Amino acid sequence: MYRVMEPYYLNLESIESFKFISFKNLISGCYRKMASSKPGLFAREATGLVREIGFTLGVIIILSHVIGLGWQKRAFQFTGPVPMPTNEMPLGLPAMFWAFLVCGIIVLITGYAAGYVAAAMPRSGGGYVTISRVIHPSIGYIAGWLMFLAEAFSYGLIGVAVFEGISIFYNIALAPTRIPFGPAELFIGGLIIVWIFAIIALLGTKLYGRLLEVIFYIPAVITIIFFAMWVAGAMNPSLVVEGVKSVMGVTPGRIVDLAISGGMLEAKTGFFTAFSVALGGAFWAYMGWYATTFVAGEVKEANKKLPQVLLVAGLVIMVIYLLASSLSAVATMNVEKRTLGGDQWSFYQAYSFLSYGDVNWAAVYEYVGVDPNVTKYGEGNWTHIAQSPRFPDLKDINFQSAWSTGIASIIARGMNLGILSWLIALGGVLWIANDIPPFLLVASRTFFAMSFDRMMPEKFAYVSERWHAPVWSIIITAVFAIPACMAEANFPKGATDYLAFAGVVGTDIFDAFFLTLFCVSCMLLPLERKEIYDRAAVKHSVGAVTTLGFIATLGGAFCFYIFIKESPWIWSLFTTGAKTADIISACGFFGCIIVGILLYVYYMYKNTTRGVDMRTLYLSIPPE
Repeated sequence: MYRVMEPYYLNLESIESFKFISFKNLISGCYRKMASSKPGLFAREATGLVREIGFTLGVIIILSHVIGLGWQKRAFQFTGPVPMPTNEMPLGLPAMFWAFLVCGIIVLITGYAAGYVAAAMPRSGGGYVTISRVIHPSIGYIAGWLMFLAEAFSYGLIGVAVFEGISIFYNIALAPTRIPFGPAELFIGGLIIVWIFAIIALLGTKLYGRLLEVIFYIPAVITIIFFAMWVAGAMNPSLVVEGVKSVMGVTPGRIVDLAISGGMLEAKTGFFTAFSVALGGAFWAYMGWYATTFVAGEVKEANKKLPQVLLVAGLVIMVIYLLASSLSAVATMNVEKRTLGGDQWSFYQAYSFLSYGDVNWAAVYEYVGVDPNVTKYGEGNWTHIAQSPRFPDLKDINFQSAWSTGIASIIARGMNLGILSWLIALGGVLWIANDIPPFLLVASRTFFAMSFDRMMPEKFAYVSERWHAPVWSIIITAVFAIPACMAEANFPKGATDYLAFAGVVGTDIFDAFFLTLFCVSCMLLPLERKEIYDRAAVKHSVGAVTTLGFIATLGGAFCFYIFIKESPWIWSLFTTGAKTADIISACGFFGCIIVGILLYVYYMYKNTTRGVDMRTLYLSIPPE
């Protein structure tokens, strides 16, 4: 008996203390280990993650997650399909500006709501924990699964987008020299980016945070140049003219002529139509504004500071978006202004339309005097347009799609400041690249939280004792990023259509669904889990929290609706004559949801048979 008990109860500092141990305690101690063989609520008593994220890094994680790819071209990308004359713009500002303003207000409300409820139970996984503990385990599980997919897919999308940015930005900075990246190069480059960042993430949040700060502060400083160039272009339109000639080899007037020949005037829309289209782009550009909640288990004093982190980050992002979308547009609105049919048009609308609009390319080919057989040459083939017998200047055309950062680079070229165009290109690429660490953090911590709950393989809850990183959750995130790399690079050909569920719109739908439920958990927190609400470090009345959550839920639901509206391929399973690619993509979309449901049922059954009390599990908050 003594030999059996010794490892557990005879580890005494002195024999004197032994006399205070009763025989009953000794016997119960002998069997304590055997009694503990029944599975507990969690795999272990601590997650192994360390609170190393301070207030500033928490804000940077959100800024980097949000200010990446979309904001650099939104003012042009969502003007092209719905061109609106300048005279119909409220205060002379494009629809994208107003969409950013409205969506920004929703971001502040929903962000604070998510931050508040996450601060009440600050654990890794953020909304997965709050939704499953406040609303219902099954809803929390599906939401967490879809959010993991959204962030893991986005991780791959941005990896490829880094190389897309290099091609676009340096084709402007180095013009007439060009950097051609085909689908294969984009795919391989995206994979390399994905795995490089994954390997670095394995070395821990502290090191990863320092890397993130480096690739944040460099483009943040360069962004000052963006704004300086836009202001210079707005004040002196001739700089834009000279820049366009230097980069594209043609005058802005020729770009306007081509847009008119391609149907820009016929595609004219009013403000409300343009605004409704811009809303989707604005929400997409803001997505991820609550990213730090997913690493709440690693944020210092998260129970007090998390709501403020989200509020400050949201305000900074909104200001940047409003300034960028207005200044970059105004810088081109004063170039090649024309009054046609009583409406005012400019290089801004023409450049946007040729870049992203529904251009009648056959008409453009006919206008420039080349063979209009688009089936032979392809739509938007600028090499073919350069063969124009009517306009010799088109032979040197180097057309690059319209980006706000590209406009800043063009203006720098117009000022004969080539070094600034190089810096702008570097800043633009780094703004895309610094998206990557937050996406990986959010996805891996969500998968980790589900694994720690024993609702995914427990292996994925493993945390390196040396680096304090969830090793296998990081690796599985990088694996799930691969189909998104294929979709974004369109490799092999057709992947963009067949894997649309792993593309921008599909991931946005998953994200917005999660956000809506996140806000619902805030609304229900003081009603369903009053004991957690009472312990919250940030105090608001029951009425205030419920009202905040309700308004935030409406905002999240509106965002969700916008993305559903922008994804007609989802309904291809229920319509006749749908394209094969749309049907396959829709199957993939709904398949993701079904897989989540099956995983939940499987792990519920598995844990129940092992003796884990699932009801108690989802009533309890995971340990730190």
